[in-house]
Formats: sequence, C-alpha cells, structure tokens
Amino acid sequence: MKKERPAYDMNLLCAVLALVALGLVMVFSASQGIAREHFNSPFFFMQQHAIRMLLGLCALIVFMRIPYGVYRRLAPWIICVAMALLAATLFRGVHARGASRWLYVFSFTIQPVEIAKIALVIFFSAWIADGKRPPDDLKRGYLPLAAVAAAMALMVALQPNISNAVLIMALALALLFSGGCRLRHLAASAAVAAAAAFPFLYSLAHVRERIFVVLNKGADVQGLGWHVNQSLIALGSGFVFGCGAGGGHQKYLFLPDAHTDFIYSIIGEELGFIGTATVLALFAYIFLRSIRIAGRAPNLFGYLLAVGIGLTLSAGAMVNMAMTTGLAPTAGLPLPFVSYGGSSLVMSLAAVGVLLNISAQGKDVEQAPGRLRSVHWNGKQYARRARRAAERER
Repeated sequence: MKKERPAYDMNLLCAVLALVALGLVMVFSASQGIAREHFNSPFFFMQQHAIRMLLGLCALIVFMRIPYGVYRRLAPWIICVAMALLAATLFRGVHARGASRWLYVFSFTIQPVEIAKIALVIFFSAWIADGKRPPDDLKRGYLPLAAVAAAMALMVALQPNISNAVLIMALALALLFSGGCRLRHLAASAAVAAAAAFPFLYSLAHVRERIFVVLNKGADVQGLGWHVNQSLIALGSGFVFGCGAGGGHQKYLFLPDAHTDFIYSIIGEELGFIGTATVLALFAYIFLRSIRIAGRAPNLFGYLLAVGIGLTLSAGAMVNMAMTTGLAPTAGLPLPFVSYGGSSLVMSLAAVGVLLNISAQGKDVEQAPGRLRSVHWNGKQYARRARRAAERER
C-alpha cells in the first residue's frame, strides 16, 4: 500500500509565505536609502534578508518533519539553554543603542529573547501536559511555572528590553489560562506582576518618555515624538491604495528603523489601507489556524504548544502594529515574517514548522475553539485526562 503523505495545514503555510514574500519586497523598498548611504548599495539589506529568509524556510521544512513530541522530552534542556543564553547576554552581549540584546555565537549574531519565547512555550506545555503538577495546584504546579516566567522576564528586562519582558509575562499568563489554571490565581499573579513592575518601569527615563509620547502625540515632535509622528505621517499619506511599492518618501532617513521596527508604516505609505489591512487579516488568520490546529491536537502537549506558538506570533504582530500606529509606546519588537532581522525571522518560521507538524498529526475532527473561554475549557478537559493518566501510572 502507498504510504499517505502527512496532511499539513496548507492554508496556514500559504498565509505565512505571503507575509514572507511581502517582507522581502518591503525590506528592499524600505532599506534603499540607508543601504545606499552606509554601504553604497541599495541591495545590501535585501540580500542579507534573503539569506536569512532562506535559512528560515529551511528551518520550517526541518521542523515540520520532526515529530513535535520530541520537544516534550527535551523541554528541561531547551529552557536551560534559553536561560543560559539570556544570562550570557547580560555579561557578554553586544551593546547597541543603550542595550545588550544580542550575542555572538560561532561568529553569528543572535537575539536570545526570540529563542527564549519559544522555549518558554515548549517548557510550559510539557510541564502542564505531564499531569503530575497541574497548574490549578498552586504550590506544585502554578508557582513553579510563574517563577520560571518571572526569572526569564527579569533577565530580559535587565538588557533592557521592556517590551519583550512584558510580552513574556503576558504569554506565560495566557498559557496558564489555556492550561486550565484557576482564574483567581491568574488574577492575583497579574496584579502582583503589575505592582512589582510599575516602580521599576517608572524608574527608567526612556519608558516614561515613550508613555508620555503616546499620551501627548503633538508634544516635542522634533525630539521624543519624532518616531511616532513620522510613522503616522507615513501611514496617513498612503490613504487607501498607497503611492505604490518603492514610491514612499518616509524611508529616506525621515522615519528611523523603517526596514525593521517600523516597516508596517512603510507598508501603509506604499500599499495604503489595503496593504495594512491585508497584513492585519493575515496575522488574524494565522492565529485562527493555530487555534484550530490546537483543537485538533491529539494530546494536551500539542494543544498547548499550538496555542502558545499562535499567541507568540500574533501578540508580537499586534504590539508592533499598535506601536507604529501610536496606540502603544515605541518598542523594539519586529513585525514577524516581515521586518528585517535574522533571529525573529528564523525562529518564527521554525515555530510555524512545529505548528505544521502538529497539524499533520491532528485528529480528523471539525471542532476547534473559537473563543478564549473555549480555549480555557478545552485546556481543563485535556488537563483532567493528563492528570488521570498520571494517577494511573502511579
């Protein structure tokens, strides 16, 4: 008999590839000015991005063929490596723009926080799926996971990288919610984290300044508000259809980081509202596909892993879009699949490979949770089964 091919979620793959292709075009368009000025070639950043894109696509192919259950056994080692890389960044990191967020590893520059976010998802999923220390058990299940997330967020915040530290804590709480923890524990943790973080964040001048800019967009447009106001000019000048790919003007040294953190603004200027709405719709679709894959997963580990990856990708995109539209403080978060940057692009595509592997092993059912309440309920059902299995083993 002929062996059947795995039924990968091709709709998810097509949506991701559409964003990757758009990213290559927009990185070339947005980086021409700065590439010509610093490297005497308008193609410099596009060439670098293309190489990283190919590495990411290779990672996607590799990880979509590795059975996702392997990560469950390796979860303790994965989280330890991620923590070690974050710790190394604090002491031997590459210092740029007042922060140490990058690390040299075998002549390559990597950003460990991109690895750490996926490692956190894997570790939380494996711990909760074990069933012996469920997250609704405060001392044995919930607090140890909360401590791991807090330690990771603290190391990231000390780089400093406040946006990713907040994202890590939000991701941890979302995974605990999806795993069926008690909502009162979740609310108490959120309150404690906010109370502990506020004095630290308030002590950082750049954080106060960025919050001030969000609340007062017309203040100091030549100084603190330059990034946000130039981003809004780019978005506003695009109107509905934009001025055409390559026809924008903000990228010519008006808008800083046009090919990295603020590439969504260039999309708005050159492709208009149609372009930005399409990007938003693609990310929403990717999140919905990940939730559907989670609902079809054969076990709790696959369920949580799919939910966590979907949340990681979509949350990063939402924060980036909120930042470029002036709804959130300026943050060093790239737009997944689209922005220039090696670590984010490669890790995002590798994570999609894991999602595709889960989809190929999913159950042939047509039920997928469509609301957060359903995700929480499904997590509790999975958790009960895992706990009963662990009790039978004992």
